[in-house]
Amino acid sequence: MAVTNEIFRLRADGVRILNFGAGEPDFETPERIGDAARRAIALGQTRYAPAAGLVELREAIVAKMARINHLEVSVEEVIATTGGKHALFLGLQALLNPGDEVLIPVPYWTSYGDMVRLAGGNPVFLPTSASDGFKVGPEQLAAAINPRTRAFVLNTPSNPTGAVYSESELSSLGEVLAAAPEVALLTDEVYELLDFSGQPSRHLLRLCPKLRARCLIINSVSKSYAMTGWRVGYAVGPSAWIRAMTTLQGQSTTGTSSISQVAAAEALGGGPDEAIMLDEFRRRRDLVCERWQALQDVSLVVPDGAFYVFPDVTRLLSATVDGEVLGKTTRLCELLLEREQVALVPGEAFGAPGHVRMAYTAGVATLEEGMQAIGRVFAELSGGLVRTD
Repeated sequence: MAVTNEIFRLRADGVRILNFGAGEPDFETPERIGDAARRAIALGQTRYAPAAGLVELREAIVAKMARINHLEVSVEEVIATTGGKHALFLGLQALLNPGDEVLIPVPYWTSYGDMVRLAGGNPVFLPTSASDGFKVGPEQLAAAINPRTRAFVLNTPSNPTGAVYSESELSSLGEVLAAAPEVALLTDEVYELLDFSGQPSRHLLRLCPKLRARCLIINSVSKSYAMTGWRVGYAVGPSAWIRAMTTLQGQSTTGTSSISQVAAAEALGGGPDEAIMLDEFRRRRDLVCERWQALQDVSLVVPDGAFYVFPDVTRLLSATVDGEVLGKTTRLCELLLEREQVALVPGEAFGAPGHVRMAYTAGVATLEEGMQAIGRVFAELSGGLVRTD
């Protein structure tokens, strides 16, 4: 968000920015979804909705869970929220007591740790590496669980790495959690439809049904349907957990926009736009990875999902810029914005210094232009010296 705010400031000054920072699809919201919203307005569906969400939307979520995840859930196990971020926030607020520990793999989506802290808990970060595909293994998870552990957060496909856990990897983690009955699971599936692995996997709750009584599934329509500004997310979980989240929502936001909820119900019914976006993001992923892999002093794990690449640029950080060693990817991102008006997000935001995140949420021509600009700066850094005067 800090990167986005700086971009807005520069654009207000008339500066053209190549923005690869925000995780926001560049597609327009599909017409069928906009039509549903317009119908809702015409029919006067502009009043308060129930705190848990419109029954119309919750029933659409139930149907979606059966269609895509092959899980049978009830309306009482569903809450609609103001974005997926809010669903996770409510889930942690309802779950945690002061001092509870939450296990979070690194790299992590930047809000996870602070959400845990706001709920009175303590985040415990589990490091991963490129050599293991940025994934936590069962032995590592088992070793981290202790009497204070209250929850484990799993994000697949991952933001920022694009890592996708396979069916066997999910089963192994599920077995560890099944043996730890006091540990809840929060699974962030916001990017579930953006999976390029070509290996359809059964949902973790299909693989390990014992976890259902203590698993909260977090999702939204933002990424898969180009609806970031509509602000609709949802959670699926045990009815008691959902009731607690509904109470919290009723005393905070009351609920999300009724018009947006009608649009989200249409989105979750499915349409050709799902496959169109997946194919286009796969094409962009392939292009961007090829360009990053051609750069000197950079290494990259090709992502299997989401719409990010997370290259390791550690070797460039020893370069000198205006007489000072670059040192951090925060400074590298500042340099790219200053020199070439290219916006990336530094790895420090995700607990992974030495990396940068690039969202390939722009057209091919813009991605090519951006990679050429990045290549010019990186070529100078590989030479060890950059002057900005």
